[in-house]
Amino acid sequence: MLLMIVTSVIFGATFIHTEIVQAVKTNFSVSAIIPDNQIDKSKTYFDLRVEPGQVQVLEVLLSNGRDDPLTVETSARTATTNNKGLVDYDNTAIKKDETLRYPFSEMAELPKEVTIPARQSKTLKVKVTTPSKPFSGVILGGIHISEKDTQIKRDYIVGVIISENSAEVKADMKLNGIKLAQDNHRNVLKVNLQNPKPMILPNLAVDAHVYREGSEKLLYETKEYGLRMAPNSNFDFSINWNNQRFQPGKYRLKMVMASDNRSWKWEEPFEITSEVATKLNDTATLTESNDTIWYIIGVSVVILLGIVYVWRRHSRED
Repeated sequence: MLLMIVTSVIFGATFIHTEIVQAVKTNFSVSAIIPDNQIDKSKTYFDLRVEPGQVQVLEVLLSNGRDDPLTVETSARTATTNNKGLVDYDNTAIKKDETLRYPFSEMAELPKEVTIPARQSKTLKVKVTTPSKPFSGVILGGIHISEKDTQIKRDYIVGVIISENSAEVKADMKLNGIKLAQDNHRNVLKVNLQNPKPMILPNLAVDAHVYREGSEKLLYETKEYGLRMAPNSNFDFSINWNNQRFQPGKYRLKMVMASDNRSWKWEEPFEITSEVATKLNDTATLTESNDTIWYIIGVSVVILLGIVYVWRRHSRED
């Protein structure tokens, strides 16, 4: 449990704000050595202005304040967007988006492990080769560092943003599809949202409504704020079904997504088939609807009155 808590604190802070190292008070620290082509030298992560085909060695200082040597595992990670709607450098299982041309993980070379002697520091060298052809927007990734063979495992990310110019990229957002699914055995509607452009989309707000086809009565609603998407990435936005059963029929989704001065609106029909509804309902954690609860109460009252009637009748006969 402690391992999970420490990891989530480090990455949670990194994802919500900026792609920098968030240090926990330990005897080990990680810091980027800022190069000359850094755009903003006040930043503690790499924010680089590069040329096509440029080869550059990035340096990260690893400091071990412990009395024993420390081995860390290192890797280059491509930034993605997880299903919580946050930039993610940790989940390597997330499938690469079809619009992503230059994954940072394929541009960087570094050793798999580094051992830092006790009470000493060591420089991790990361060789980065930029695309040979000019590109617009930004490439976003991170240098992942993980303590090995320690009782409490901690992970660190040094963010890397690579760009060739400051030309503005016009934001875009696409709704790719709708599907029924479950999160922790709870029925949800998943809507795949895609950022197809090489830019970070911050401060995203989503408002999703579900209706029966031909009706304006709101059935389900989910609102989320403060989301953030990595360049050229997608994620599944979950609409809460309030622990209810999927009912077969035709429905309509109305969704609005906004980021700073841009907004996108969609209205999409979808259908819940009996086959899919039955399959998911059989494995779902469900809360009975009000109608079902009142039906159970009504039947219970009738049974109770019947028992009382029979008991009184027998009492009179005695």
